[in-house]
Amino acid sequence: MKRPARGRDGQQWIYDYILKTTGRAVHFEMDGRNLPIQAKSIRMVSKHLAGEAEHAECLAKEADKRGDIVSARGLYRIASEKYREAQHFTIPIISDWRWELYESCRKCAERLYEINEYPIELVSIPSEISNVPGVYHKAVVEGRAPAVVFIPGMDNTKENYPNPLENEFVQWGIHVLAIDGPGQGEMLERGIYVNPDNHVTAAKAAFEFLVSRSEVDPNRIGICGRSFGTFWSMRAAAAEPRFAAVAGAISCYYWDRLTIFDEAPIRFKQVFMAMAGMEDEGLFDEMSLGFTLKNHAKNVMCPALMATGEFDPLNPLEDAEAVFKALPGPKEMWIFEDEFHPIFAPAALAGQATFQFVAEWMRNAMNGELDNKFERKAYVRKSGEGFFG
Repeated sequence: MKRPARGRDGQQWIYDYILKTTGRAVHFEMDGRNLPIQAKSIRMVSKHLAGEAEHAECLAKEADKRGDIVSARGLYRIASEKYREAQHFTIPIISDWRWELYESCRKCAERLYEINEYPIELVSIPSEISNVPGVYHKAVVEGRAPAVVFIPGMDNTKENYPNPLENEFVQWGIHVLAIDGPGQGEMLERGIYVNPDNHVTAAKAAFEFLVSRSEVDPNRIGICGRSFGTFWSMRAAAAEPRFAAVAGAISCYYWDRLTIFDEAPIRFKQVFMAMAGMEDEGLFDEMSLGFTLKNHAKNVMCPALMATGEFDPLNPLEDAEAVFKALPGPKEMWIFEDEFHPIFAPAALAGQATFQFVAEWMRNAMNGELDNKFERKAYVRKSGEGFFG
């Protein structure tokens, strides 16, 4: 008889009740439903998200067939995102059903790339651990331009961000290489599991890829992440001194507390253990002690930007501030008043995407516009006061 793998797995009924009442699988502190109304438990979510994805894909193909490329782009994007979300919520976490959904996600995304307004390439980058899958978004600019390696959050995938229909980095003339690191997307499908260090290997390989491109300025290559990608990008910047800047928002800047595994909804730990290929909770807890920026932040010499919500339950502010304090180079921190983890487009920015400002900051940093002693911590009120100084 198979028993629960984690001590908190017995809370599943509570988790399902909260999911039913809030319409959310995580981030219960946020307002508003973001799951299909039919989903009353976590086991129902993938089915109904997949149904929504199939609907959008069907419309996309019809628009595509009629030559309505504008509508097709938007619909392929919706379908790809719905399939991506559906594969994230499968039970069991690793299953053939998950990889079928992810294949559909990729197919919709790949058709979008083919008809997109700017060029996008699918790439496979050799590394010491395995070939690193990537989506390379090329800005349409003259001469050599800056570029950024982008690392998605936790078990997110390279298809999610940047959005080809509103790519903030490309708008600023910056090429972007989004990758699946260990435990993510295609790497997880191939059985390449995550540990505290191997995203650094993937990021270094991504750096070398960008150096090899004739359209990229090798002296202006940065790295950026979202959610758990903020942790991995900071680790990479500490290990690879050639990165010209590092930035991230929706923070996971860990120092002493892994609230994401110990206090947040059990789904985070369930998924991350699958990403690590581990079933023994004790061994996972021991391994996860390596997810700290202590002894690494001090090695980040390039300009660094950290953006976080004031009450982020996955990354307590005191932890993020300890990381910020330890950074020796030029640095800036944005703390958004009364915000939680998902600071995608906070009220303080009037609903504008946070990464619009992150992209501008990285452009300025990679262009050498920050003084070596630059340091700024901004408490950004709901009114926007404090953001621009």
